[in-house]
Amino acid sequence: MSAPGTTVPSVPAPVPPSSASLPPTLPTPSRALDPGVKTVRGTVSGGVESGCTILTAPGEQYLLLGADPAIAVAGAVVEVTGKADPGAMTTCQQGTPFHVSSTKRG
Repeated sequence: MSAPGTTVPSVPAPVPPSSASLPPTLPTPSRALDPGVKTVRGTVSGGVESGCTILTAPGEQYLLLGADPAIAVAGAVVEVTGKADPGAMTTCQQGTPFHVSSTKRG
């Protein structure tokens, strides 16, 4: 409390920064704009080695890495989205390794 007749200095309220002083934001890239991401449709089969899942599409054969096992079953026609990774080390000796980000029935 202050004594009668004295003035208490006021503290100015904080001023929010103006939008001009904020750094610019960059748009978040979508998966569709990510170089190398593609969608492939084909038929699933078991690989020559145990535990390997192969997708055969016209003119292509991919080793599916991370595909939903409930959808990517032998004989199923599926559509997978992801990235091919020809340099990936695997124990499967068939198909181009393909890191799957989504799997759906085709």
